[in-house]
Amino acid sequence: MANTPTNFFGIVVRRQRYKERDALVTILTKEYGFKTFFVRGTQNAKSKISGSVITFSYGEYSGVIKDNGLSFLNSASDIKQFDEIMQDIELNAYATFLFDLYHEAFIDDPVPDVWYRQLFKALLYIENGYDAQIIVNIMQMKLLDAFGVSPNMDSCVVGGETEGNFDFSVLLGGLLCSKHFDSDIHRLHIPKRIVYFLRLFSKIGLDQVGKIEIKENNKDLIQHAIDSIYLGTVGYYPKSKTFIDKMKRWHI
Repeated sequence: MANTPTNFFGIVVRRQRYKERDALVTILTKEYGFKTFFVRGTQNAKSKISGSVITFSYGEYSGVIKDNGLSFLNSASDIKQFDEIMQDIELNAYATFLFDLYHEAFIDDPVPDVWYRQLFKALLYIENGYDAQIIVNIMQMKLLDAFGVSPNMDSCVVGGETEGNFDFSVLLGGLLCSKHFDSDIHRLHIPKRIVYFLRLFSKIGLDQVGKIEIKENNKDLIQHAIDSIYLGTVGYYPKSKTFIDKMKRWHI
């Protein structure tokens, strides 16, 4: 790309100090995907841009986008923050995990508009008090499609049955009805109610989350099932997920 400044919308994903006065800021841009910017003078008390590149800020930015290496940020305008996410360590952890999943799913490519909007909506819901774990679990089930491993959640992967008792087979890539349980001895062996939530999460929109009430023990089982699906298909979980696992043990 040319060294001509361009305007873009972005969400600040990460900020780290660089040398004494500057910072490296990773922004998920709507137009160019994840980009890391060199931002000069952020440690200066008089800096006009420092407050605009705090993690979980979003708005209009202007800078030079590089295909390779560091890009350069010049200015920002109409910047807002996800204040609740910034101030709450648990909300922060779930939002960071979501960013990391997006980074792995799309790597350095631009995030398709439909997925970018989904992410922004998810952050808004977390910011406004909806259950962060449920929001992220729904996004996890949907992101399997972006990872290229979307499971069959409509019918049995062996016989095509649409009714009856189901389990989930990571190996076979979807639902397994009771008639064909023997097809995968390593099926997840999860309760019927958890299969129901996995199917629900793969289908509903985030605007329906307010109608869902889930007991804590069921939420743990749902998370364990989704973890098994990810580890068996995507084969990857970022370090931010490890922090969430440790964080959940604080409440035990």
